[in-house]
Amino acid sequence: MPKIPQPTAAKNRIIFLDILRGFALSGILFANILSWSGYKFLPKQTILDLGNINTNENVYYFLKFFIDTKFYTIFSILFGIGFYMQVSKNKHNPLFPALYFRRMCLLLIIGIVHASIWSGDILSLYALTGMILLSMRNISPKKLLYFALFFYFTPVVLDIVYMYTFASEIPISRDIALKTYSDLTPQMVVQRFQSKNAFIVFKTNLHNLYWRWFDFIPSGRPFKILGLFFLGAHLYNIEFFKKGALKLKNALIFGFFGLGITYISMKLKGSPAQFSKNWLDVCSRLIHEIGQMNLSLFYICILAILVDIAPNLFIFQLLKKYGRMSLSSYLGQTVLGILIFYPFANTFAYFGLLSLEYIYYIGAAMLLFQLIFSSLWFKYFKFGPFEWVWRCATLKKWLPIK
Repeated sequence: MPKIPQPTAAKNRIIFLDILRGFALSGILFANILSWSGYKFLPKQTILDLGNINTNENVYYFLKFFIDTKFYTIFSILFGIGFYMQVSKNKHNPLFPALYFRRMCLLLIIGIVHASIWSGDILSLYALTGMILLSMRNISPKKLLYFALFFYFTPVVLDIVYMYTFASEIPISRDIALKTYSDLTPQMVVQRFQSKNAFIVFKTNLHNLYWRWFDFIPSGRPFKILGLFFLGAHLYNIEFFKKGALKLKNALIFGFFGLGITYISMKLKGSPAQFSKNWLDVCSRLIHEIGQMNLSLFYICILAILVDIAPNLFIFQLLKKYGRMSLSSYLGQTVLGILIFYPFANTFAYFGLLSLEYIYYIGAAMLLFQLIFSSLWFKYFKFGPFEWVWRCATLKKWLPIK
């Protein structure tokens, strides 16, 4: 009789992957805090009025160059690794597909609830893409890289199709905020999020959620994420994290291309979230995707080398615990962001009031709090709180948490 697949015991976990997961979550926090703080929606004139202009511009450039899109890339690669590990372990287990599908359905429910309070949720998309990945679980290990490249660069091909069909008819939106909408001015978005009426904030978030999913068309993010899932499976299959990532030569190659191509991408100033209207836009998108991938792999290699040199370093121990409860940490970031910045939460109400420098100070404090919390949590419990609930619901039984 086939055994029901069980969660990975703590002693059997690959420690570096937990550290890498914690590292990815740290970067995701600093990327997403632009939304929770309201900075992303502020009119550019308001940003100028906040003062400290040079510092803010330098911080934002640093964010765009080193953080934006790179850490969700690593997080997506890790999701693909987790999937491949489970498939490998349960290759001949007939109970696995149904169990994994239920796991993704539960993740989708968590993602929908999360998206209802913050439009930037990625869990819903991960769950839907994970279901597609499940249907492709029997792909030969030798073909994983081909599928990874095919899906990752599909948005570029689609971009060319859009360019020759309808993209030229779409009016160019005025760049008056970091994120603009065609139906609401930046002032209206900020004003609604600054409301103490929770229902108004909820409605505004749903508005942003609608446009976020619409933006998946020009960005092609579902295809990219599926490609990154396959890339993660490929890298795990070739033991990249045990061998290739530890080679300084690989780190230097990824670093050279990642930094150089990302620099060119920043100079071109294209946006992968918009429809391309000419070949320069298409080239800008292609360059961005190549730079994003290489820089992410560079981070993975550098971290792997450092962990190999000093595995017991205090910061790595903190990141390991942070990464072990990645779902709880990710959801916890949103809760903290709302409590700190949204006026309806009746706390600090900093939404739209701070310059980017001070927003990042708060981000650093949020990260420190979460690192300490996760470290203390695992002194008493086996799983993170949301991980425990998710696993219990998946297996339909209560697991011991202490």
